[in-house]
Amino acid sequence: MAGVATYRTPALSTNDARWFFDHGFVVRQSLVMLQRTGRLGSTAIGRGTPIGVEYDDVTCRHVMARQRERLLSELLHIDGESFAAPWNLSPPAFRHACRATSEHRVIIASSSDADGSATGSAIGYVIVGRSAGQAYLQRLAVHPSHRRTGIARSLVWHASQWAGTRGADSMLVNTEPTNAAALALYHSLGFVTLPDPLVVLERPVHTTAGVK
Repeated sequence: MAGVATYRTPALSTNDARWFFDHGFVVRQSLVMLQRTGRLGSTAIGRGTPIGVEYDDVTCRHVMARQRERLLSELLHIDGESFAAPWNLSPPAFRHACRATSEHRVIIASSSDADGSATGSAIGYVIVGRSAGQAYLQRLAVHPSHRRTGIARSLVWHASQWAGTRGADSMLVNTEPTNAAALALYHSLGFVTLPDPLVVLERPVHTTAGVK
């Protein structure tokens, strides 16, 4: 694999990670998994949608269309402000997050004018996917200047509504155990922490002799 220095796994349960441990992989990131059963009700967003914010429900193909380079750039900038390298998304990683499930939506929060028309300036987004009866909150990011305003809560609510209308009866999300803000948000929305943690593992492509 030319140009690739490291193999990295997706997030795995400790049981699924055993083979990788046996073959020279080490833990690069630890995560906790949370689950919520049922669709979020209207009370989940408290006082309602934050004033001056509009929400758009689109697909990855819409975001990554050539004529919408500005939108993709805005979303990746927000992602980079929310997740430190190497965990921030590149365009290929963004596409992969969308296509990890059989069906998905990218729900975008944008600032709007007084008349309610969107200005086209993205301030947060969520990627939600569905496979059979299970929904997955693949990504949630809000620009630092718009945090603690209810936008993240509203994005999760919109994701829950989309998933619920497509037959998903529960939703999973993972985050770092040190991300107190994310954990507080999810717990306040009725997510519970599952007992089995997740790990992301890495191993150099070129290893010393003896590692298969």
